[in-house]
Amino acid sequence: MPFFLVTQTSLVEAQDEQEAAQTGVDRLRSGGQITVAVKSDETTITHVVVAAVVEQPLPVSPSEAADPPSAAVATAEAGPAAPESRKLILKRMLADGLALLGRRT
Repeated sequence: MPFFLVTQTSLVEAQDEQEAAQTGVDRLRSGGQITVAVKSDETTITHVVVAAVVEQPLPVSPSEAADPPSAAVATAEAGPAAPESRKLILKRMLADGLALLGRRT
């Protein structure tokens, strides 16, 4: 399987390097559409637009819906996370996972 160098460049207005880095990472983690450059060799660079991540609910079987396990009941009593925070957590996990994959050499 070949390796590819994938880069994303953003022009960010900020007070300092730390704020610029945080703004750039936040944009990536937001799940919005981004454009990346994919380099397969010294002369071939392709620009690819990656669509935003669409959150899809997990399927629930009828038996689970009718008789939830005791762990699910305990979680429900504690109060489920708001959909906005779950979405943010999932986006950050995806961005972190992609970042880790990108670091392999």
